[in-house]
Amino acid sequence: METKQCDLLLIGSGAAAMTAALTALTAGLSVLMVEKEEYFGGASARSGGCIWMPNLPRAAAAGGKDSREMALQFFMHENGPRFNARLATAFIDNGPRMVEFVEQNSPLRFHWLGGFPDYHCDSPGGSTTGRAYYPAIWDAGPLGKEIHRLRPQLGFGTFLGMQIGVNEVGYFMTAGRKLGSLLYVAKCILLRIRDQFRAGRTLRLAAGNALLGALASSAFERGLELWTTSPARELIREGERIVGAVVDTARGRVRIEARRGVVLGTGGFPHDSKRRAELFPPGATAPEVWGMMPYGNSGDGIRLGESVGAKFNADMKSPIALTPINTLHSGEGRLETMPIFFNRGMPGVIMVTRDGRRFANEGRSYHDVGVALLRQAAGEPEAVAWVICDHRVIRRYGMGRSYPFPLPYRRHVKSGYLRTGRTIRELAVSAGINPDGLEQTVANYNRNAAEGRDPEFNRGTNAFDIASGDPEHKPNPAVGPLDHAPFYAIRVYAGCVGTFAGLQTDENAQVLDTSGRPIAGLYAVGNDMASVTGGDYISGGCTLGPGMTFGYVAARHAAGLSAQQASPQSAQVT
Repeated sequence: METKQCDLLLIGSGAAAMTAALTALTAGLSVLMVEKEEYFGGASARSGGCIWMPNLPRAAAAGGKDSREMALQFFMHENGPRFNARLATAFIDNGPRMVEFVEQNSPLRFHWLGGFPDYHCDSPGGSTTGRAYYPAIWDAGPLGKEIHRLRPQLGFGTFLGMQIGVNEVGYFMTAGRKLGSLLYVAKCILLRIRDQFRAGRTLRLAAGNALLGALASSAFERGLELWTTSPARELIREGERIVGAVVDTARGRVRIEARRGVVLGTGGFPHDSKRRAELFPPGATAPEVWGMMPYGNSGDGIRLGESVGAKFNADMKSPIALTPINTLHSGEGRLETMPIFFNRGMPGVIMVTRDGRRFANEGRSYHDVGVALLRQAAGEPEAVAWVICDHRVIRRYGMGRSYPFPLPYRRHVKSGYLRTGRTIRELAVSAGINPDGLEQTVANYNRNAAEGRDPEFNRGTNAFDIASGDPEHKPNPAVGPLDHAPFYAIRVYAGCVGTFAGLQTDENAQVLDTSGRPIAGLYAVGNDMASVTGGDYISGGCTLGPGMTFGYVAARHAAGLSAQQASPQSAQVT
């Protein structure tokens, strides 16, 4: 068997692992990264790319309200009995250092997403002004040929092949009715045409692609060696220490000896059918609920850890991160999935189950709506609901794969993706919803919606609801009547956008064994690591933010550096 030596071996290639790679390389270590799939970037490259980062000074400088004390209070309240003071403190203290490090050592730049509150902003320590940061648009020229190995975003996150950043969604939604938005989109299209001649594809990276592309470009510059289509099969242990792994490659098995250790960052277990069956709630086990994640996220890192005695922590408020997700049959044998992240909280939108009844505040976070749907559908074979809206919503905001005016929508009616009816009863019959129940629900909702009130679920009464609505709609940005015929319905499931259960680690991201002791030389980051939030989705970016932070922490620990020490090769490391 061929042998390969390095200082640090990274198994997986998402944002957490790539941050660890950049940190280790900057500290002077030789780094090898192995990825089982043909693309690098994992689920991170498909994501919106936002990080949740409390206690970052730039938010306060821009008018936000935050502090270390607020963040700790928020963690204690949200995590409840699962609160781990060491992990929470390590994240809150090292997160800002990680952001400063990556911005000083790569072209990645984060901007505050002001006005995007924590999902549970009313909780003690919660922020109504927001702690989320999005990656700036980045030109991928410096990636060179490596751009062809960067995992593409899913189709729903692109327009004419261009990625759309979280901060840009509003421009693309309103381009049909606002001149400023139209000019912004037109500029993006011109750049897209330029790139087609320049590189045969878009080089304008946004969201998760910008995050991974910018990190990877600097890691490659510093000597990162990346093997794709190279799954790790077993860890190598000598005495009490993990010293490497055996990896399958195109040229056969290779024994990789890693002097400073191994970092597991393979993306959790959404495609591990055995563990899914054990942990996923009833109604959340159909293929539709997990098809959004890369198929390589099949629990490899977690199984590797368990093979050497690591503790798997399934004691989470929820083992998975949820969202309403829908499916689109786009051709023979082609099934696409799309999360309904946006527009659920717009005026003129409600969600109902088979009986035609609402079950949640539609404007709350996608995870909270998913949890409510599973609870409502308990005992049923699948957790299914319908997003109900009127013609005004479809043309003003869009819904799912049906985009706002002036883009066409009738093809989605013809395909059955959009169920429609001239009346609410006709819509119910078309969609397979209880007609009496839906008629009564819409009548009850409309009775108060014209006044901007929602007595049943209090939509539009907190900062997150309002931020999720239409600021131009009065008197309540989140509540308005559903009364512009024809009417539409989109069938959705309780879908998976990640996993929270994972390997238990300490504050240095070292994997712990079943007795609570660190396994020397073994680290876990990202979704391979048990969630620092205790299995609750507390804000957008609350997986990427901790993932990147503990990638930074793990690499520094492996390099023999504390979080405060400077790197021997870069005085910029903090």
